[in-house]
Amino acid sequence: MKKNFRVLYLGLMVIVLLISVSSTTYAYLTASTSSASGSVKTKSTIYKISMNILPVYSDFSFIPMNDTDAIKALKNKCVDKYNRGACSAYKIFVYDYDESLSSISGVMDITTNNMQNLSYMVLEESSGNNLDTCVQIGEKNYCVAKEASPILEGNSLSLGDSYDVYGKKSKELILLLWLTNLDESQNEADIGSFQASVTIFAGNGGEVKGTIASSVKLDSMETKEG
Repeated sequence: MKKNFRVLYLGLMVIVLLISVSSTTYAYLTASTSSASGSVKTKSTIYKISMNILPVYSDFSFIPMNDTDAIKALKNKCVDKYNRGACSAYKIFVYDYDESLSSISGVMDITTNNMQNLSYMVLEESSGNNLDTCVQIGEKNYCVAKEASPILEGNSLSLGDSYDVYGKKSKELILLLWLTNLDESQNEADIGSFQASVTIFAGNGGEVKGTIASSVKLDSMETKEG
């Protein structure tokens, strides 16, 4: 009986291994850490401000997409019509600041490893309803605040103009990331990883930071027609 159980167990392990190998067909962009960006808080006699960075859509296969399809992909929960991953989205939730605070702003510092075509966009919680620039996620609406831009490795990439928070208890932003499609194999250019540090600045001098670390894996089948 024990021998039969061992044979069955080995058979299941082989099947799981085959599934794991086949799942690397497309690119992967997954948050490798959430605790570091889960809850960061700074305080002093002058200011206080807190921030959470939470994955909204992530942890699935990931293929390059056209920049013009970014909003469409976000509306479709970051998958394309073939149910392949097309982007990753993170919610930047800023809260616990002084009621007198008038505005916040943000930057992203990023280091990439063999990733040449990563792009990003920022949306803010808004009452807007433009179908081309706004997306409903859950019960809330978000509209584009920072247009699609290529991510060039470096410091202080803008997360958009300053955001009005006066009289508001919190502010939500959506950071959208994807690989820009070149209509050719991107194996050599985009098999790598990145680490980003998001900094939110309070108009009264405070700041708070959180991090996102991800990796991407591609192979020759990433350009195969779905």
